[in-house]
Amino acid sequence: MFVLKRCASTVAAAFIVLAVGLTGPASAGTAQAEARFDGQARAAGLTVGQTEALQAKMDRYLARHGGHQVAANEIRLTDGATLTVTVPGEAYVRDMAAPAGTRSAAQWECDYEYFCMYRETLGMGDRLALYYCQDYALNNWVGEGSYYNNQTRGTQAQFKDQNRTVIHTTLGAPWSMASFDWTPVWYVKPC
Repeated sequence: MFVLKRCASTVAAAFIVLAVGLTGPASAGTAQAEARFDGQARAAGLTVGQTEALQAKMDRYLARHGGHQVAANEIRLTDGATLTVTVPGEAYVRDMAAPAGTRSAAQWECDYEYFCMYRETLGMGDRLALYYCQDYALNNWVGEGSYYNNQTRGTQAQFKDQNRTVIHTTLGAPWSMASFDWTPVWYVKPC
């Protein structure tokens, strides 16, 4: 029931950040983009099966959130956030665009000046990286996860409910929370 309410609210807030689905999955040049991302996945050591599973996961996110795919496991969303997904069989996100030999899958990977949210505890699972000082609407980001506030020193993020009432404020950056329940959070303002 709660998830249904969250989806209904997301539809009502269709013009707000993550819920905007105007672009949808790539259509023009799809074959060329898929070949490029397949090549990137193969260069990263993924099998054909892993590559197909990763792209299927990316397609589901694109259909739900919009934006455009910029790497085999990364989507740039219409609100400026970046969604990076885990490779099948791996616990942490990784930069698959990095040159071979420099790739790493590391806990709490989050660029400086970003607020990063993870679908699972301990910095594991798919990651949503937020940069701009604005409300980001969450679409089906529920359950036990984690976050890393790697913004400029002392910056605090605010978590808001469906009425945009602040329900939690993080400690100042840098700060991480190994386990956090995203279920009551509908919006995040990283500043």
